[in-house]
Amino acid sequence: MDFWYIESMVNWRHVMRSLLPLIAALLAAACSTPHVAEPGQDLRSRAPQRVPPQSSAPLIAVFCYHDISDRPDAPSITISPALLQAQIQGLKRDGWTFLSLSELLSYKERPADLPPRVAVLSFDDAYRSFSEQVLPLLRKENVRATLSIVTSFLDDPPKDLAPLMSWEQVREADRSGLVEIASHSHSLHRYVTSNPYRDTDPSVTTRRYILEEARYEDREEYRARIREDLRESRRILREKLGHDVTVLAWPYGGHNAVARDIASGEGFVLTLGLGGTSARPEDMRAGYLPRVMVYRGSRIEGKGLGWLSPPRLPVRAAQVDLDAVYDPDPAVFVKRVTEVVEKVGRMGATHVFLQAFPDPDGSGFFRAAWFQNHQVPVRADIWSMVAHKFRQAGVRVWIRAPSMNLTWIWEQHPEWRIPFRKRKGGKEVTPWYFRLSPDLEGTRKAAIDLFTDIAVYLPIQGVLFDDDAYMLEGEKLGGSKASTPQAKSAAMRDLIEGIKEAVLDWRPECRFGRNIYAPAVEKEGVHPGYSQDFGQFLKDYDLTVVMAYARMEGHEKDAEAWAESLARRASRKWVPQKGRELDAPPVMLKFQAYDWSKEEWVPGEELAAMVRGARRAMAVDLGVYPVLPEKGNIPVGLLGEPVPAFGSEGYPDAK
Repeated sequence: MDFWYIESMVNWRHVMRSLLPLIAALLAAACSTPHVAEPGQDLRSRAPQRVPPQSSAPLIAVFCYHDISDRPDAPSITISPALLQAQIQGLKRDGWTFLSLSELLSYKERPADLPPRVAVLSFDDAYRSFSEQVLPLLRKENVRATLSIVTSFLDDPPKDLAPLMSWEQVREADRSGLVEIASHSHSLHRYVTSNPYRDTDPSVTTRRYILEEARYEDREEYRARIREDLRESRRILREKLGHDVTVLAWPYGGHNAVARDIASGEGFVLTLGLGGTSARPEDMRAGYLPRVMVYRGSRIEGKGLGWLSPPRLPVRAAQVDLDAVYDPDPAVFVKRVTEVVEKVGRMGATHVFLQAFPDPDGSGFFRAAWFQNHQVPVRADIWSMVAHKFRQAGVRVWIRAPSMNLTWIWEQHPEWRIPFRKRKGGKEVTPWYFRLSPDLEGTRKAAIDLFTDIAVYLPIQGVLFDDDAYMLEGEKLGGSKASTPQAKSAAMRDLIEGIKEAVLDWRPECRFGRNIYAPAVEKEGVHPGYSQDFGQFLKDYDLTVVMAYARMEGHEKDAEAWAESLARRASRKWVPQKGRELDAPPVMLKFQAYDWSKEEWVPGEELAAMVRGARRAMAVDLGVYPVLPEKGNIPVGLLGEPVPAFGSEGYPDAK
């Protein structure tokens, strides 16, 4: 694809500017102390599709239960006593060995000696039903369990919770020989204010916004808050039980590398999260175990493992530019947010890709951000607020951000830009925007610092690396003599892998995707014009997003057939993981809803035709760009049925 495609996008941005005038405004609060990433050890994404269990390794499932009750009005994390008993007995019949956490950890240095299938039971929050229902069942079945206590809750129970245990009941369970007591924090099991709009997020994973001071807490305040809470929890448990407690279950399963490091320093030898995947021997050595959350609709079966490694759900995405949503008038802004959330729901999207940096003049120069950070001014601190509105509507939220086009950095350091030379005898091509050379240490540090801020301050569920991560034939690496397409592709991959690692330190459950130009899908190996390798993308990302812009590729008249052909080519290159042969290829076709060259919206029937073509090729991941609150011809139900809103329980993936 020639660069007229990129240049035409500039024209579209000018159209958007004329439609939606944006007045510069700064809603950001005072910046906190400059942040430096604090990498964790042995941290990886907990996405079960990315890291499949080794067939030779023991299978370890740590279950997370809550209240046990027959109440028909109970939340979905409450299951009946009969179902709990049936799950335990079913697992026993099918060869699972029940161990306590301490028994499991005794195998830390010799995991090969573990039974082939190990089940561990854990119960959070210390509901009274544990004494009345669970403890008798543990005695009957002769299995052990871990009970996690929120120490502040027992003395001052929240009104919205089912009845909790008394301290005497906790001591009785502790003395039973069947129950190990763990901390569930002192008062971190709550939500705190996370942005100027008074939205809230789980305490451990949130850099708290202090409303009365109009600022975010800084790094040291965050660390002190976590440390003091965990220290108080251990003190109270020691006082009430007469012995130390060394296991911590993170509230809502939320954690990060910094919090885990603090917990270790406070004497916790093991922490528990969620993640919905099996635990590995390396997890035991690292001192962190993911757990499988049990809901009322969970189908826990002994032989089949679908409940432990469920198939990946389709990703149907709307890409939304906040440039077209924001307005300095609060009433207009809120109206547009409501409109775009409703529009995304009507089109059947499950995910939204939200723009990170404003580009009001269509220049491709990013000199402000839509979120708190320490590198570039904040135009308006709205990303988190808009994300919350989408999440309340049941839509998952990813940030769409550049990895190489960091304008404020290459303006400060023009020597870090990608050098460009016209190939002898080649076509004159001018890059649309400058980018940082991916092989330079300065580029790596700036990009990692930026994405660390994103992970620290924003409730991201995924990152979509934007289309700036490419290199043209005439572009050279700044720090290397080798500038073959393969070398350039490897340098960009290395940069983004470093970014991913930094993000996972703060958001261990984060998923990753990357935009790729459609011609690169057709090419075997590295595409010489973009230095992008579709096959490598399939290995590196949870989602490879193909910019299937039919009109930009000259396929306006045969858009449906072209979409089908592109989807078939993409699926042929997908090699599923062993044991997951039925999974759909993690490839999204993202269709253009606006014709940037003609400056007109694509007709709804044309969009529907491209979706039909892709679905004939069995494509399940589909997206549309751009999706704006007031403009466009996107048909209702284009991508599928509207998704139900998430529950209010604060846990991921509630059924």
